[in-house]
Amino acid sequence: MKDLAAFCLTLLLLLPNAASAQYVMDLGSLINALRVGDFSGDLENLDQAQSVYVTRVSKLAGIRIQGALLDRTVAARERVLTYLRAIIGQNKVAMKALAIHHEALEDVIFLTTTSDGSAMLYVDDR
Repeated sequence: MKDLAAFCLTLLLLLPNAASAQYVMDLGSLINALRVGDFSGDLENLDQAQSVYVTRVSKLAGIRIQGALLDRTVAARERVLTYLRAIIGQNKVAMKALAIHHEALEDVIFLTTTSDGSAMLYVDDR
């Protein structure tokens, strides 16, 4: 019975994922990524994105404790974020995702993409 279960599990892992999606970064990783703020690869991948997801930072663990640090980081990177928002504003799929989630382009603070055609927009909804 164990061999059959192991065999089935192996087959499941070898099958292509029917619905792959992005994981949501934790708050510490998001703050560190914002500090670096290199969106060049993600902006190129955004053009090919077929699925765009929206994540609200108010739902991330630790936002009440590290919210002030996130605010300072966003304020320090405002020029980069203005450029990021300008590029996102030109992408129809991203704008549609923001509209569906009732979020504004001005609230976008980060973007991640994958090579499988998905993107994640992080919005500061506080």
